[in-house]
Amino acid sequence: MQILRDIIYGLLPRPRPSGAYAKDTYRTAKRLLILSRYPNPSVSYYLDERAKTLDEIPVIMKGLDDPLDTVDSEGLFVIICRYIKRPQLRWLEERRGSLAGVAYFVDDDIRAVVTGKEASWPYKLRLIKLAVRPLPRVNRLLTHIWTSTEALAGTLATAGHQIDILAPMPANPADAALDIGDETIAPLKMVYHATGIHRREHEFLMPIVKAAMEKHGNLHFEVFANGNLARRWSRQGIDPSRITIIPPLPWSAYLARTERHSADIALAPLLSGKTNASRADTKRIDISRLQAAAIFSNCPTFARCAMAAELHIGNTQKEWLTAIDQLVSDRARRLVARDATRSSIEKMRQHATPAFPGIRFEPFGDVA
Repeated sequence: MQILRDIIYGLLPRPRPSGAYAKDTYRTAKRLLILSRYPNPSVSYYLDERAKTLDEIPVIMKGLDDPLDTVDSEGLFVIICRYIKRPQLRWLEERRGSLAGVAYFVDDDIRAVVTGKEASWPYKLRLIKLAVRPLPRVNRLLTHIWTSTEALAGTLATAGHQIDILAPMPANPADAALDIGDETIAPLKMVYHATGIHRREHEFLMPIVKAAMEKHGNLHFEVFANGNLARRWSRQGIDPSRITIIPPLPWSAYLARTERHSADIALAPLLSGKTNASRADTKRIDISRLQAAAIFSNCPTFARCAMAAELHIGNTQKEWLTAIDQLVSDRARRLVARDATRSSIEKMRQHATPAFPGIRFEPFGDVA
């Protein structure tokens, strides 16, 4: 079965500039259009803060169902963030001669998700419809390809086509209020916030969390899960009054919730595999917003912006239980780990280039 998955993986289209238009990548741009399933984490993690640096350059945000009829295409640079629908693709095709350029940005190995075992079939079908099937037409428009990591760029690389890295660029952590309330009050809140795509990580954590909850009576656990994963969490034998299972929320609702509700300990496992190998360390941003002490898997993804006081451990039950024990029993250690991950967000900002790669914007005074 894995051989078949690998064959399909290789056959699925990948983003690549293909056509005469792709050779002209230095047209001056007067304005920027971002097409996405807006709002979503990809826009928040990678595009929002960069768009703010453009000052007086007009930036237009459009969701996938929004019409583009009122958008002036002359000198327009377009960023397709992961997905596009046919009406907007047709609009771009009809106006390709007036566009300053088209970039495709992707922050997941979509081919690996589609051919892997973790994602649900409804999610895979949505990816095929919005991200895979449009690619041959999208490629005829592309002048730029941007990915979130070097590893992901490696999976998409083809001879003669440049791929630029658009690393995560979170908001400045100084803009977020830090709750320094009395953390000695029980219970402590431990969370795992991830979608069903991380099925293996959910399964990895289930026995670990069960054991930790049995050992530490002051722990309350919160997990985002639905469907079969939610049912499996509910069958772990954890006291129902000490576990909260929340269906995954739309991105805007998740942002609002994590800005209002903090946590003491956040679990961030990442197991080895094709999909995870291309991931960026954006989970840090969520954990920092929660003001939580994190436990990270010891892997290249989380090593990128690691701080000395953080906990980075191997993917064994013993190491994870030991780390949870340490954070539960030692408030000072929790605060040090929390502050370290908060500092890592500034390190992440320092690693990020604020500019959008390869775009030359026209000075505002010349914009009609």
